[in-house]
Amino acid sequence: MDAVEWSTSIYALAAAMARCMSSEELTRASLLLTQLGTTLGTIAALRELEETGGTVEEI
Repeated sequence: MDAVEWSTSIYALAAAMARCMSSEELTRASLLLTQLGTTLGTIAALRELEETGGTVEEI
């Protein structure tokens, strides 16, 4: 899947979710998924540092 297909799929998923959720549910889902993405990004970065011998202090 290329970048355009990926972003189109994500947009379609978001639009489908928005159609069946209340404003409050949509806000809560957005906050949850944002925190999940940020946490996963942090874990991935820390793993990369461990694998390459880097340290958190170098960031």
